[in-house]
Amino acid sequence: MIKTLSIEEHPREKALSIGIDQLSDEELLAIVLRTGNKSENVIELSKRLLGEIGGIVHLKDASYGKLISMKGIKKAKGVELMAILEIGKRIYEATDIPVIFDSPHAVFNLMKSEMMHLKQEHFVILILDQKHRLILKKTLFIGSINASLISMREIFLETLSFNGVALIAIHNHPSGDARPSIEDEEVTKRLMESGKMMNVKVLDHIIIGWNEFYSFVGKRLYNEHDVIAF
Repeated sequence: MIKTLSIEEHPREKALSIGIDQLSDEELLAIVLRTGNKSENVIELSKRLLGEIGGIVHLKDASYGKLISMKGIKKAKGVELMAILEIGKRIYEATDIPVIFDSPHAVFNLMKSEMMHLKQEHFVILILDQKHRLILKKTLFIGSINASLISMREIFLETLSFNGVALIAIHNHPSGDARPSIEDEEVTKRLMESGKMMNVKVLDHIIIGWNEFYSFVGKRLYNEHDVIAF
């Protein structure tokens, strides 16, 4: 007798037969959710949830409160989703592969998934060694990037405390438009001047927008496919 697979079993069977990397976003989420509800099977539930949240790329930004406020997600499923997202984040952050920044594009590739969808401006520094390998990534300021509020002292003390010899400054524009403002230009000017005084090379200040970035060293806007070197 041939067993008829339930809707819940379909994604798992597909993953085993052709590989989990071949599953759609809703099929992957369906495996995590396991079951649907009274009015939707698990695939329908997954598809609706991804639609409401704006796609899988926005799942990482969803809070626990947001998740359990959505129809079909109870407390247990909300916690399971948060745990899986946290595991992925920790695996990514714990990688031992040295990250080398030889171009603004390399910076954009590392930071775009983290910063492209943020609702507030975040100012991040990448502290580098003499071969431009990453020592530390740190968010220093959150909120409007105002030249008077960005502390050069804090930026360079942080860099020197980790024996950094170079740094890259990055911030995002929540609007998605990576073109610099007058304030951005002023911050960059102060960064470059302070770097010379502190004997720390400021390789660039990069603004991340939606699938684009602005490099102050390159003095232009780039899309995600452009390749340039420091």
